Amino acid sequence: MATWFHRAALSEPPKLPVWQPLTFGGVASFARARWMRLLLLQSIVAVFVAIAVVVLLSRCWFPVVTRAVQGLSDFGAVRNAQLAWPRGEAVVLAENRFLGLVVDMEASDTTGQIADLQIEFTRDRMKLASLLGYTSLPYPGGIQIELNRQSLDPWWNAWRPAFLFGGAFATVLFLFASWLALATLYALPVRVLASFAGRTASLGKSWRIAAASLLPGAVWMGGAILLYVTGQLPLVGLGFAFGLHFVFAWVYVLGAPFCLPRKGDDVLATGANPFTPEPAAAKQESSPPRPAASSNPFQTPPE
Repeated sequence: MATWFHRAALSEPPKLPVWQPLTFGGVASFARARWMRLLLLQSIVAVFVAIAVVVLLSRCWFPVVTRAVQGLSDFGAVRNAQLAWPRGEAVVLAENRFLGLVVDMEASDTTGQIADLQIEFTRDRMKLASLLGYTSLPYPGGIQIELNRQSLDPWWNAWRPAFLFGGAFATVLFLFASWLALATLYALPVRVLASFAGRTASLGKSWRIAAASLLPGAVWMGGAILLYVTGQLPLVGLGFAFGLHFVFAWVYVLGAPFCLPRKGDDVLATGANPFTPEPAAAKQESSPPRPAASSNPFQTPPE
């Protein structure tokens, strides 16, 4: 037993997997990972979240827009920041439980709301209403927007794939920008915690750990979006999941530094055993050279 413990203490500490950022040790292992490996894993997570957003747009929102465009009349436009509409009463163009499109010229609110997000077109502004409240935006002035089936239907069919791609690209761009900002913000706390725990972590290693700490929350958020699309998660649950994904990052930022190797383990991490006897060849090289033996048997050898 003593021999086994001695060998285990002198052996090289096991290396943690760099491809598993779902544990404290996996996040801490990014301190020794290359930048390209972190960038590759960030790209994989960003693509996953972008796919979830594309599924949300294509299955929940875009079908409503398509039905609304196909149900438009032959007359309708926005001119001089005013909506010109052939009917005065409120009408629901299309809706499902995710999105509703309503035209209500007098803002009478007589149509009610069943969608998580409802967009109302009034005479002089556009209103966005949800469980979080509502906001209104005036129509842009100086331009004319056609809101009739003849103009809007072919335009929407032509640009719908571009909007899907734009949504995915915007999601990836937003994720990388937020990861860059948050990792820079969290790098100093990671460095302080590592020093407090007696662990080795430079500022660059701390930044990589902070960046890896954000990935579990992003995966959680992508899964929450997919659950919302399939109807397994309501809008309130989606908002709760959005707030919780920040908590995930804080938990990993606080826990990952304690899984870094200790400062005294640097020698063992290199694989060198300090208790291994020095080879004979090395001893001979380090010892001073001895003088050659004299051929005279009566000569006294030097001290």
